[in-house]
Amino acid sequence: QGPCCGQAHGPAMEVPDFPVERVFCIDVECVAVGRTHELSSRAPCSVALVDGYGEVLYSTAIIPSAPVVSYLTPITGVTAEDLEAAVPLEEATAELKRRLPKDAVLVGQKPDGDIVWMQLVPGVDFAVSLDLAEIFRGFNTRFGNFSYHSLQHEAQVLLGKSPPGGAHDPAWDAQVSVELYAKARTASSGALSQMRQELIRVRPAPSIAKLHNYVLDGVCMAKFMPKLCTCGAPCA
Repeated sequence: QGPCCGQAHGPAMEVPDFPVERVFCIDVECVAVGRTHELSSRAPCSVALVDGYGEVLYSTAIIPSAPVVSYLTPITGVTAEDLEAAVPLEEATAELKRRLPKDAVLVGQKPDGDIVWMQLVPGVDFAVSLDLAEIFRGFNTRFGNFSYHSLQHEAQVLLGKSPPGGAHDPAWDAQVSVELYAKARTASSGALSQMRQELIRVRPAPSIAKLHNYVLDGVCMAKFMPKLCTCGAPCA
């Protein structure tokens, strides 16, 4: 999705400077197991773990926890064939916990959802998490509030990169996440401010959900678009 509006006041987030050895990212893709836009209608189908150098440490397909309503292939890039060698969620979770150091800093675009999906506990399985959406939010003087951006928009504008094939890929998402954090961490306050304003200035490409009018295979994807919601579930 493109920029969205947040609260009207509050300082821009300072970027904590963690050593690259402590930086990791996990990224999860989900299939639809229901027709609504709620989390209960989604189930993890793949996960990737990347370290602060961008190396993929672990990547696997995951057996969905319920019958699949839609693979949401244009978004996830996942097909039924991709899940033939999938592992149970419990196995994927155990492997992530085995590979993550206890002092790990998880960076990502709204990482809390991925952390919950993979049953990771802060202070137990990792130390802290950092949200790129908060790091790169910028004050929009035109509307008098903060603008937030998608990971794809941040990667395109700040790194000149787009996801292969247009669909999400957990490893790619995780790799650009650690690269974006490194770019923000090493930037001066002035350079970071310029990045935030450039993200606002450049018009984002329409999301895959928007291109499908927020409905794909009968599955509602309009969590943040109440006027386009088709499932009747509460919108954000």
